[in-house]
Amino acid sequence: MTKGIGMTAKAALAVMAGVAALGASTMAQGDAGGRRERPVHPRDAKVEAQWLAGKVAGNPVDCISLTEARSSRNIGDRTILYRVNNKLIYRNDPPGGCPGLAPGSTVISQTPTTRLCRGDILTVRDMVAGFNSGSCTLGAFVPYRTPG
Repeated sequence: MTKGIGMTAKAALAVMAGVAALGASTMAQGDAGGRRERPVHPRDAKVEAQWLAGKVAGNPVDCISLTEARSSRNIGDRTILYRVNNKLIYRNDPPGGCPGLAPGSTVISQTPTTRLCRGDILTVRDMVAGFNSGSCTLGAFVPYRTPG
């Protein structure tokens, strides 16, 4: 019986080593963050263009006020836009993207303050299926303002 357990443990170690090697191989094939950039759906590109139309990018900031952000919009699984008003939008591109972010999903922050900051972790929730589908870490917030 001990022999069977030993073989099972050896087989498990072999499988884990294979999974680790596959993961390393996959990361080497992707970008520096181990993630391949997926193309943005034309619908998302159109929404992003509409939200940022006529606005000029400013210097990145580390935090934004959640109480001022009126709405947000996911652009594929790589960008989150936060609308403060018609003249100010913040764009956040999580460094590794935001896996699981798709139509029908939303991001949930569990920040103890009223600010959302670079380095905060968001949980992606599939609102249709009712389960968490991923997470991501926020990057810097780039303000886009209407000139004038």
